[in-house]
Amino acid sequence: MDEREQAIRATAEDLIADADDLKAIERQKAAMDPNDPRLHALAEDAQDLVDDMATKAAAQREVVADGGVDDRPQPATSQG
Repeated sequence: MDEREQAIRATAEDLIADADDLKAIERQKAAMDPNDPRLHALAEDAQDLVDDMATKAAAQREVVADGGVDDRPQPATSQG
């Protein structure tokens, strides 16, 4: 397995673990009384986790793009 493939797989595994953690937080929040004072802290934890996941996903996208064709839709350009 080359370095690029290792980076993609490692990031994927991290994202899966983060998603599992986020799922656990959201289940905990869903089971709580809406007035529970712990809700605010859990909501912050969830937001921090989502922010971390977005950073990891963006880094992974760059690794993927560095190794091949970027097949994302490109914005239309006007020719004048």
